[in-house]
Amino acid sequence: MADKWDARLMSMAKLVASWSKDPSTGCGAVIVDSRQRIVSTGFNGFPRRVDDDQERLHDRRLKLALTLHAEANAMLFAEKPVRGCTLYVYPMPPCSQCAALIIQAGISRVVASIAEPQLADRWGESIELAIMAMREAGVRVDIVEGI
Repeated sequence: MADKWDARLMSMAKLVASWSKDPSTGCGAVIVDSRQRIVSTGFNGFPRRVDDDQERLHDRRLKLALTLHAEANAMLFAEKPVRGCTLYVYPMPPCSQCAALIIQAGISRVVASIAEPQLADRWGESIELAIMAMREAGVRVDIVEGI
């Protein structure tokens, strides 16, 4: 872990992930400014007012088609621009689609936990593309262990 603020904010991203109703992977994101003040939080789930009953949440095809990722929700919920901010993500690095949003929003740093093997199996290619794209675009990416 890079420092005490990274540890604290990754713990917060883990807490936010626990708010997700996704039965397979709860993801959380926290966006902070340069002084570690929280700008926004987000977790993965269906859009507001879309029914997220258990039947839908267990239909993988439907769930993947309707779910907004934690990173996207955190950026959408922010009440100010996130340019220059840091994004903390748990339990894995962003996917390639979220990476595109992160780059376009101007986030300057992403801190993410290492994907556990079952997540890496499902999301590995997308995570690799995301890290490549973010680094190519000048976003600092720190992958950390141990939350």
